[in-house]
Amino acid sequence: MSCRLCAAALLCAVILGCSFENRSEREADRVTRAVIANDLRPVQNDIAKSVTITRVQVAQWSDELNAQGKLLSVKETSADCSPGWHCFDVKFQKHAYVERLRFDENGKVVSWNFHMVPQSSH
Repeated sequence: MSCRLCAAALLCAVILGCSFENRSEREADRVTRAVIANDLRPVQNDIAKSVTITRVQVAQWSDELNAQGKLLSVKETSADCSPGWHCFDVKFQKHAYVERLRFDENGKVVSWNFHMVPQSSH
């Protein structure tokens, strides 16, 4: 019986561990990982039809983000975030980034951008 309780407790811990990201963080993480992989197909239905992103743009973004090492975390922050935007502190092995994401009224991504945080800022 105690083995079943341990298994149930472990399952609950795993489920709770996965639920700490909010919807915006999950979306930013998905978009970031798709860009790193140089393939937006996994998130293409999350992006508004009016948004045009070229393969060249994705390849350039992918090159930059891949040069930063492993993606460690994506956490939403309210610091210096304009109204209507969702801002994120993104940690890679080599550098920290700030990402900004904006959704339309249907929850589709209409804008996503990022920039490296200057070394002295973190």
